[in-house]
Amino acid sequence: MASGVSGLVVTTEIETVRARMPSLISASPPGPDHRSAPTGASPVHMAPPPAVATADTALRDQIAKLERKNAALTEAQSALAAKVEALQLKIEQLVEVTDHIQARQELTPALPLPLARFGTLITEPGPSIAFLRELVRLGIATATVLEQDASGQWRPRVRRRQAARNIAREMMGLVFGQRVVVYRVAAPKAPAAVRPRVLHVIPNVFVGGSTQLVIDLMERMGHLYEMPVVTAALPKNGRHEGMDVSVLPLGSPPEAFAEAFARIRPDMIHMHYWGGSDRPWYLAALAAARADGAPLIQNVNTPVEPLRDDAVRTYVFVSQYIRDAFAPDIANGEVIHPGIDLARFTPTGFAPGAEATIGMVYRLTRDKLDETSIEPLIDVALRRPKARILVIGNGDLLPVYLARVEAAGVRDNFEFAGTVPYAELPERYGQFRIFVAPVVRESFGQVTPFAMAMGQAVAGFKVGALPEILGGEKTLGAGRTELADILVALLDDAAERDAQGAANAARARMFTVDGMIARYSKVYAQSLGRDVEAGFTAQ
Repeated sequence: MASGVSGLVVTTEIETVRARMPSLISASPPGPDHRSAPTGASPVHMAPPPAVATADTALRDQIAKLERKNAALTEAQSALAAKVEALQLKIEQLVEVTDHIQARQELTPALPLPLARFGTLITEPGPSIAFLRELVRLGIATATVLEQDASGQWRPRVRRRQAARNIAREMMGLVFGQRVVVYRVAAPKAPAAVRPRVLHVIPNVFVGGSTQLVIDLMERMGHLYEMPVVTAALPKNGRHEGMDVSVLPLGSPPEAFAEAFARIRPDMIHMHYWGGSDRPWYLAALAAARADGAPLIQNVNTPVEPLRDDAVRTYVFVSQYIRDAFAPDIANGEVIHPGIDLARFTPTGFAPGAEATIGMVYRLTRDKLDETSIEPLIDVALRRPKARILVIGNGDLLPVYLARVEAAGVRDNFEFAGTVPYAELPERYGQFRIFVAPVVRESFGQVTPFAMAMGQAVAGFKVGALPEILGGEKTLGAGRTELADILVALLDDAAERDAQGAANAARARMFTVDGMIARYSKVYAQSLGRDVEAGFTAQ
């Protein structure tokens, strides 16, 4: 910052010197040849007296020196600004890594590493026993199902073998780092002889909409494109089959991305952006992508300001809401809704008790939900004791929700299923007739169109892209009480529930995976500057 002040001082000195020049000349006494031009004659141009000429030359030399000094200081200021920016990026990355480590330590306070965790169980029994008790409690909770008795009341039953499997799986992952398969990506059928390489850049490939989008692109376009992935994190104790993954941890510098890009040699880079604490990781990837020069597509997957850069060929927004709210001025952007597989999510009949059940399907983390998201469902259970609330998903909010449900005295109305594989979701959706989206922020969210395609009524908070997805706000509440009222009304009114379900099933057809793939095919072809389906020649 000092160089900027110095540059200002030098500039001021130059202006002061320049201002003195005419005053010096006018103040000089006339020389012996001084005479006035006759009236009406042209002015006579005479050489300045020697003293003035000397002063003028000295002042010009001084100005030249000051200008050179100013240019040098300006250059130094630019270099310093670049160093400050680089330092700021490193600080952000260090803060990000620190936050990430702290978050993991909060979840497993006495168990930092697999082998160290095993030792900690022996050497620090206090916190370790508390942690293990919580692990056992959650293992039992996610193995407890609700069954209706003859009166229609729901009664809990613990599936002991499932509870044992849940606890054993967590323990095996804890001690040995066992990694189960989360997603299986189908190999492409009849791949082209030469395929351009599209590199997906995404900070994690946890279970969720962004990962599902990548997998849909792989499975539907893999015969035309190779699609490796660069990510910072795999699922906890999980891995993906059929996915070519390179891991660059949070805090990786641009040089690490540059090395990865040089090894992978992408023909195009597809960045899946959601901002937040992962922004420094994205910035490092963007710097390397800019230097690499491959065409860059940026998917904006959450309600955040896009990562604006001239290197981005096309911005893809997953909802009109995000584009309108955060980037209405971007010309090279378009909206492509994530698609759903209608063949998979189609109504085939509902399980007994579904008409009295409300379903919630989300990662139980703070990206879309918060601690209060469970409150409207607790209100419903208090007002309708024969209602069942099925919560599918896992995350750090699971123990929070479990504790709040127990404190409210409605534990027997809630079934916490934990993580459910994608292939099993349609069957799980068949266990309820009402889907609830108690989200505090929403970009698109495929779980809602899944429910719509299954012919379910959908209710939620009036936030983000939910009105856009549903095509209206009739079943969206502005707060806890209003949402609980809507849910109770849907439980009580079978005709309205059926009407909402039929309308949702019809609207879900605008969110097909085939339509989404057609749109991305066009974006890819435009970014590459060639029609891949017509043939591709490696450069």
